[in-house]
Amino acid sequence: MAWEQVKVKAEKNTVTGMMQGDLLDIPNVLIGKSVKVNGKDISIKSYVIDERDDMLKITLAMASPTKEKSDDKPTKGTD
Repeated sequence: MAWEQVKVKAEKNTVTGMMQGDLLDIPNVLIGKSVKVNGKDISIKSYVIDERDDMLKITLAMASPTKEKSDDKPTKGTD
């Protein structure tokens, strides 16, 4: 999956960031418990400040991309 440029609203700041799956890189700005990415409100799972570039490396709490239901049966070849 390629990195995609996105508009991010965090608290009172609107910045441009880069997103790949559930990873989001934005400049170091004040954030709350969620951010708005291209108009969609997404909760923050965790984040780390990269002091080399003064960037926030955010992991978003995204829903699972697969919509498979568990049948509670083991997969073939396992006990």
